[in-house]
Amino acid sequence: MSGRVLVAGGSGFVGKQVVQALELAGYHVDIVSRKPKELKGIRNNAISWEAVKEDGLPKGTVGVVNTAGENVLNPLRRWNDQFKKEVYDSRIMTSRVLSEAVVKAKVPPLAFISMSGVGFYPPSLKGEKWEEESKGGDGWMTGLVKDWEEASTLPSTVVTRSIQLRSGVVLGRRGGMVQQTILPFFLGLGGRMGAGSQIMPWIHVKDVAGLILHSLTNANCRGVYNAVAPSSTTNLQFVKAFGKTLRRPAIFPLPAFVFETVFGPERASMITDSQLVFPKRTLDSGYKFLYPTVEEASEEFAHLYYVDSDNPLGNQK
Repeated sequence: MSGRVLVAGGSGFVGKQVVQALELAGYHVDIVSRKPKELKGIRNNAISWEAVKEDGLPKGTVGVVNTAGENVLNPLRRWNDQFKKEVYDSRIMTSRVLSEAVVKAKVPPLAFISMSGVGFYPPSLKGEKWEEESKGGDGWMTGLVKDWEEASTLPSTVVTRSIQLRSGVVLGRRGGMVQQTILPFFLGLGGRMGAGSQIMPWIHVKDVAGLILHSLTNANCRGVYNAVAPSSTTNLQFVKAFGKTLRRPAIFPLPAFVFETVFGPERASMITDSQLVFPKRTLDSGYKFLYPTVEEASEEFAHLYYVDSDNPLGNQK
């Protein structure tokens, strides 16, 4: 299959991996950016949000992917009303712009795929397992995800399939938690985060890209899918696998109050609370995870000097 795919947030950690995967699969990728001029020297296919609002989707677009969104766990930002608004707008407003462009397209694309989050679900206080059909919680994060998914859900009159991927913690060498913690771990200063017994829903960044490609090409994919690895993993299990691959001890714990001090109690709960999320619909759709266990994932990304494979989807052909 070929054609154009519009990727919002294509210059970010997840977005770059998605762009690579799509291009490898033979698609022409257009990146939507707030600063397209800065990307022009690298890519000739960067367009602005204003252009999408005014001109709609580029001709020949067969898929739209939204990975845009302010990093909720940005340690340099205080968790206050202003930052919450930025987090909210960066997800809901971009989704609305893309949804409107899809609805107005003379030739509708095959699919509109939007990232979402497992923050939709409450903590698993009694070991509850949350699947795609489970009810959400009642906190600020749940409200954000609900509005996010609503903004990216298309009217029933549109033939384009709308798909929302509720992602766990995205692991990969070039961004997110791994990039932020690999140096302390390499120096032997890593350890469990909080109690360590909390279950951490996670996914390898190459599986995010793989699931997006799968959702685009599979005509049966629509609605919500949990973008999390199928094997449940505690924070301590992740830490041990990370340290083992790096051949370093991981014995210096970070108590929960440290995260509460840095991020505030509401954000810190994303790290310190336990959430058991299972990708039932994802597996039922036929997607095969490249990195189903944290040990396999660590073997790929736990390297101080990281060399990516030529195939951004791992060894899958």
